[in-house]
Amino acid sequence: MAIIGKIRKNFWFVLILVGLALSAFILMDMTSAGNRGGGPGSLTMGEINGNKIDYADFQRTESAYYRSNTSDVFSKRKAIWDFYVEDNLIQNEAENLGLMVSEEEMTELQFGQNMSPIVRQNWTNPQTGQVDRAQLNTFKTALENGDDLNPDFKAYWDEQEKQITKNRLQTKLNNIVAKGIYMPKWMAQESYKEDNTKTDFSYVKIPFDKMTNQVEVTDADITAYLNENKDRFTNEEETRVLEYLVYDVVPSKEDSTAQFEKATQLAADFKASKTDSMFAVNNGGGFANFFFNESQLPAVAKDAIKNLEVGDVYGPYFDNNTYSMVKMVDKRVVPDTVEARHILRNADRTNKTALAAAQSYVDSLITELKRGASFEDMAKEHSQDQGSAANGGSLGEFGQGRMVPEFNEVCFITGKPGNYYSVVSQFGVHLIELQNQTFRTRDPKYKIASIATTIVPSEDTQNAYYDLAADLVSEHRNMTSLQTAIEGGDVSFQSSNGVSINDYTVGTLGTGQSSRDMIKWAFDESTELGDVAPDIYSYDDPVNYYTNKYVVTTLKSIEPAGLQSASAARSTVETAVANQMKAKALASSLNVSTLADVASKYEVEVQEATDVSLKSGFIPGVGNEPDVIASAFALPVQSVSKPIVGTSGLFLVSPRSKTEAGEASNLPFVMKNANDATRSAINVKLIESLKKGANISDDRATFF
Repeated sequence: MAIIGKIRKNFWFVLILVGLALSAFILMDMTSAGNRGGGPGSLTMGEINGNKIDYADFQRTESAYYRSNTSDVFSKRKAIWDFYVEDNLIQNEAENLGLMVSEEEMTELQFGQNMSPIVRQNWTNPQTGQVDRAQLNTFKTALENGDDLNPDFKAYWDEQEKQITKNRLQTKLNNIVAKGIYMPKWMAQESYKEDNTKTDFSYVKIPFDKMTNQVEVTDADITAYLNENKDRFTNEEETRVLEYLVYDVVPSKEDSTAQFEKATQLAADFKASKTDSMFAVNNGGGFANFFFNESQLPAVAKDAIKNLEVGDVYGPYFDNNTYSMVKMVDKRVVPDTVEARHILRNADRTNKTALAAAQSYVDSLITELKRGASFEDMAKEHSQDQGSAANGGSLGEFGQGRMVPEFNEVCFITGKPGNYYSVVSQFGVHLIELQNQTFRTRDPKYKIASIATTIVPSEDTQNAYYDLAADLVSEHRNMTSLQTAIEGGDVSFQSSNGVSINDYTVGTLGTGQSSRDMIKWAFDESTELGDVAPDIYSYDDPVNYYTNKYVVTTLKSIEPAGLQSASAARSTVETAVANQMKAKALASSLNVSTLADVASKYEVEVQEATDVSLKSGFIPGVGNEPDVIASAFALPVQSVSKPIVGTSGLFLVSPRSKTEAGEASNLPFVMKNANDATRSAINVKLIESLKKGANISDDRATFF
């Protein structure tokens, strides 16, 4: 049956030809809707309160605004969809309220002091952390003069303006709502009391894993749990659950042998190379221009490496699925840390005139220092490194690798404490005073270059795994047959959470085109419960670029919108339900005398919680346990509670003391803090509220 897999795998060429013909037919059909009585809605991918989202507009936004975005295409498209939805809702509310963004306001948001966070995000130089105003001003001048702009940039700028407008209008809406937030005095007083009424209590926690009683979790138990937690387990739209088999592609012995032979030849070339760092980097390895101590060497080869002579290579040796090799570049005793201070004169090392001027400036400073001038005073006056200049040029104590290589070389290799040195780096010319060198030991340290070649499956090995999966699919076309076929084998079913029609992540497989294709198959009108997908889905190693898994998929269940069924939720909640059942059973049989007796019986300790407020619901070192804290406040001091089923175990508590809060001394301050806390949530809650009240039709799955 392997031939079937090969035919299917190489059927891509035929599919491309058929796909091209179908695409032409579909596009003709979509753009010629009038010929069959239809309208222009065939390119509509969604509606928000009757406002249509056009597929072509969506594509233009993706191409213009997200072209340089390196995130995966599916998260980008979701971000665009969310923007379109929110923009429609905000524009509608703004129009009803008479809100707008004027031309003058837009100019200020793009180029002024009150710059939009959208512009700040898009135009901040990552090297300086500052907005590149010079470049923005260049664009401003071009726009004001009506100059022709690059079409791609013009499209980007137009999309950015839409983002700015949406953000500004949303801020105005938020501010309107925020101004209406008010907490009355009585509520502020109650909030203050909840925050400041405190209790100290002792408690015993019996973790779930110490409960040996066994329980059987029925569908009725799960359903009861779901009903108690409806807000967490209610689906707003239909979901489907996939079960899938994963064939992890691993190298064969032949692959490993072939890789070892290549690594052996590479090691010989490495030893012969005269440019160790460049050779290592060019062959996927690395080189750090400082010395490692013994503990920093690769553990599996440490003893061999430290005995190498300079120029020797150790390896290839096996380490974490790689064949690795190390070349000794240098070996010597060097300080562990140094103390130094410096004066920097900025200069571009490619500008000979500027560099010479900076060098001359530093030479004159060295002359003055040798005559007795104060380094600290001169650093404050002459150094262009503002960070250290304020501290008299001091850099404190530092280890290898913190400074640029030229600086590092003087401080750890060639320099001697008490001397001055002039060094050129990418920043300019440094005047360095080496103050102290600390040697924790006089053991040698090692400068090494290393190469690690990952052992990857060959194409033949990848094909063999594909054939294995393809044969299974060709012979077993339903879930029951598939389950029977793999019994006792090396693979087993994994189950996804419920996925929605526009999702792009499947269980542990993560995101990607294959995950998206699996979900599209699951929601295809022709797919039925228990079906096995006809395609084998592949996933690639993101680093070494080979197919590292093949996936066989089945449709396990279809969950309509509403509360999840017991079967769909079982994999998610079964452990939590079982824990709750075990804790309740133990609680009903537990004979409570003192906390110490219970702690001794279950080999746990009596713990102390201090200064806990009712409002927090949080026990330090334990987590969120509102029922436990509520019991601690409700009980008389020195009494012992009945067993309390918490979120992380079974608890017993005994309050030691309680401190009641008095009247708030500064009630306006309490009210302001409470109002500010509520207002801070408006940005998220307002837009979510608008979405819940909107009529949103989402047909993205038709297009992606």
